[in-house]
Order: sequence, then structure tokens, then C-alpha cells
Amino acid sequence: MRAALAATGRVVRAETFRLLRKRRMYVLAALWWVVLPVLVLLLARVLQVTLTGSFVEGEAVSVKTLLQGLASPFGVARVGLVAPAYLSPSPYVIAVALLAAAGLGEPRTHRMWKSTLVAEPDRRAVLAGTFLTMQAFLGVLLAGAFVFGAAFGAIGTTFLPTAAEGAWGRLAGLYLLQWAHLATLLAFASLAIFVLRNVTLGVVTTFFLPPLVEGLYAVWRATAGFEPLNRFNALFQGLELQATLEAVPRWFLSNNLYLPARTSAAPLLDEVVGTLQAVGEEAGGGPGGAQIASLLGADLTLPHAGLVMAVYGAIFVTLLVVAFLRREVA
Repeated sequence: MRAALAATGRVVRAETFRLLRKRRMYVLAALWWVVLPVLVLLLARVLQVTLTGSFVEGEAVSVKTLLQGLASPFGVARVGLVAPAYLSPSPYVIAVALLAAAGLGEPRTHRMWKSTLVAEPDRRAVLAGTFLTMQAFLGVLLAGAFVFGAAFGAIGTTFLPTAAEGAWGRLAGLYLLQWAHLATLLAFASLAIFVLRNVTLGVVTTFFLPPLVEGLYAVWRATAGFEPLNRFNALFQGLELQATLEAVPRWFLSNNLYLPARTSAAPLLDEVVGTLQAVGEEAGGGPGGAQIASLLGADLTLPHAGLVMAVYGAIFVTLLVVAFLRREVA
């Protein structure tokens, strides 16, 4: 056991040294840690100038409340967690794909595996050390989004009516939970890149295979997955279709993957949607933030999502370990 831990530690140090010299990680970190918070503060400033003194401020919404939810230290840190879950392509998937490509793809591209396995013959230690290093880098990216978001939000308090209050403990917990969920996606990306033996094809698979499979399955269940329609079973077929369309997304990888980030989005969406309704409609009635979050998959529960991601993760890790231990590498 001690020998295995020591070997894993050596691999972690070597992989850390190598990944720290990848410029792509610094570019991604700069976009996530600096550009996104700056854009949020610019948007908040525009909203302040646009809405202050208008009919919206007096009749429908508190501009101060909106800015507090969006551009306070807590608000900017929350955006750093929520925004990557809704952007397309998701920075979460980009970060995972880049790390998997650097950790398991480039050694094959540069024909480094044999040298690595000569220096460290224990394949289990090599795989474990590489995976732990990639997961640690994901943690650094998320921690940086949290810290830099709070820091830029603190700068925003100098020219915006915002304060540092907020449910910081819950937000930190959601960051940690999102990081844990990303381990499953990292295992899938690593498996795709290693098995396909091509970095580009593995990255494309990571981006497109889960939503493609989910979309095809949903279409199949909504069409070919039912018995021929007749007068007697039409009602039951309709009820079954409705139940299927409601239940199937609960087991999709994508919906459960982003749930920790999307869980914290409902209050922010309530504020933003309320403002848009006030500007665009004299009488409300449009969907609220909670309803929008529900349409995007946030009606799932965190325990359910954790269970689904654990099952997916166990499958992907098992397949990755079997492939890495049994396949010849070059």
C-alpha cells in the first residue's frame, strides 16, 4: 500500500509539473476568472444607468436588489458557478476535455507512454496519479472562479450599491458538489480519448456524444417506443408518453451533471426575469425564474443527481481502468 501511494505521489508531482506548462489552462483560467466577472460588472453598471430613475425602479423592481443579486461579491461568485452550466459550449466541458487531452491524449500523441511506464511500471499508480492531478486542476479552476468572483464583486461595491452579504456556505458547498460531479465527466472524457486513440476524436466525443444519445433516446421513446395506436389504447399511450418525457430526463448525464450549478440559479433568474417582465409587460404572467430553472432541469434533486452521477462515474472509471491496464500503449 505504501509503495502504491508513493508511486501515485510521484506521478502526481510529474503530471503537475507538466500541466502547469500548458498555456491553454492559463487562457481558460483568465477567461473564467477575469473576463467573466468583468463582463458581469459591466452589465450591472449598464443596468444601473438604464433602470435607475425609470418607471421600472419605482413600480416593479428594486434596482438595488437586482444589482445585489447579480454583481455583489456573492452574486459574481455565484455567476462563476452558474454561467458555465448554461453557456454553450460549456466551460465545464471545455476544461474537462482540455485536461483529459493533456493528461491521457498527449502522451500517446508524443509517444511518451512507454517512457512513462518504464519510469513508473505500476499502471494503476500512473492512471490514479494522472486522474487525481486532472481532478485537482479542475478544483483549482473552480476555486479560482469562487475567489476571483468574490474579489471582483468587492471591487464592484466601490461604484455599485452592493454589499458582501449572501449564503456563502451554501454557495461553497455547491461549488464542491459541482467539482465532484465533474469527476464523472472527466472519467468519460479520459475513457473516450484513451480508447479512441485520437485526441481530436475523443474531445469531439466528449462534447457531442452525451447530448446526441440523450436526444436520440428521447425521440425513440416518443415515437418507436410505443405500441401501435388505436382507439382503445390512445389515452393510455398518451399518458405513458407524458410520463416518459417527464421521467427520462431525470437520468440523463447532462441534466444531472450541471444540477449543483443550476440549483443556485433560481433566485438570480427570478430577479432578472422579473425585471424583463416589468420592462416588456405592463401586466406580468410570464414564467418566473423558478419555472425557467425547472425547464432547464433544476427540478431534479441533488441527492438524485448525486446518485446518478455516482453510477455513471463507477461505469466510466471501471471501463477506463480495464482499458488502461489491458491495452498496449505506444
